[in-house]
Amino acid sequence: MGHAYNYRCSNCGFEQDFNLGHGFLVHSQPLNDYLEQNRKLFHYKTHSVLQRLAANNNQLYLKSGFQVYKCPKCLTLYDKKEVVVYSDEKPVYRSEFRCTSCRARLKLTNIHRLRKADCPKCGQRTFQKIKPNTLL
Repeated sequence: MGHAYNYRCSNCGFEQDFNLGHGFLVHSQPLNDYLEQNRKLFHYKTHSVLQRLAANNNQLYLKSGFQVYKCPKCLTLYDKKEVVVYSDEKPVYRSEFRCTSCRARLKLTNIHRLRKADCPKCGQRTFQKIKPNTLL
């Protein structure tokens, strides 16, 4: 189960939804189970890393879910599918993301507390949460 957050810019009216948590297709599972599926749910580079990790160790566990990130420079929000691979409950791989505008490394943000951000369309700090919804 996860949460959906809707943000709207009070300056230009731009709206965007952000997801947080696990979804139907993106969920925690043994890494080999994911690789045996016919679907590639992640970026092709992430998928290649997962294949290399599984070739070296068949006891890995994949944890994935939607997370909301914020650029520390642009203050723009992104929702991404985070992937973490564990071996004996210790992380051996964690996905990293960069801002599409300035290429700064994105930081995980607490969307529950975040009230305003910079609008990705007009750049004003008028991008604010409308109300959280719970997904089934």
